[in-house]
Amino acid sequence: IYDGAMSTCEGFINSCRLYMTAKPQEFPTLRIKITWVLGFMQIGMAQLFRDHFLTYMATPDYQLQYEQSTDPDQIELLYRDIYKAFRDPNKQATAIQEITTIKQGPKSGEEHVQLFKQSYMRSGYGEIAGIHEFKRSLNSPLLDKWMAVPELPVMLDKWYDLVIRLDHQWRQAQAEKKVFTARGGGSAVQRNWQSPTNRQSQPQQWRPPVQTTPRDPNAMQVDRNRNPVRCYNCGQTGHIARNCSS
Repeated sequence: IYDGAMSTCEGFINSCRLYMTAKPQEFPTLRIKITWVLGFMQIGMAQLFRDHFLTYMATPDYQLQYEQSTDPDQIELLYRDIYKAFRDPNKQATAIQEITTIKQGPKSGEEHVQLFKQSYMRSGYGEIAGIHEFKRSLNSPLLDKWMAVPELPVMLDKWYDLVIRLDHQWRQAQAEKKVFTARGGGSAVQRNWQSPTNRQSQPQQWRPPVQTTPRDPNAMQVDRNRNPVRCYNCGQTGHIARNCSS
């Protein structure tokens, strides 16, 4: 659906051209081609153009200009009228306004690069000015990432590649973070681990040091150092008096 916007006028015309070229059997006559194109002009200023052109098709001027035209592809006459009505009279000024106000927003790095390229090519800006505006247009997380790159590129095309790569890494990290959070991967650790500042310190009671009694190195050798048993009756060793046979 075309609404008459200057920025999409050429795109609308090119889309119509491509479809008719791909399926010529669906458009055997000029009138079918024209009504098909006008069928997409349903809102805004494009709708006004369509209504006026439908009225114009009933006049002799239409027969002379379109039906009796010697143009090899008569539908191009309609494209020219559409372009005259909705073309951008100053493409460069419009492109400069776009390139100085464009912001990445929710778009991915690749989507933003494609839109920026279109404005840059129409703006007439040089390489240095283009890099400046491109950096300005990026989201803060991307700016933080490219500031950490040790050697920044000096060509705009290399900037495009770098931003697409960094944006992809950042979005992948955010997606993984959401997955880990949903699975509760960090909850168990959070419950079991407490930082030293969160732990409640337990009061320590003072206890006197335990003094150990020095051990006699000969304590286990008492029996070894004792004299042999001697009998009081006979004076012999090896038995006592009540067991003496003397």
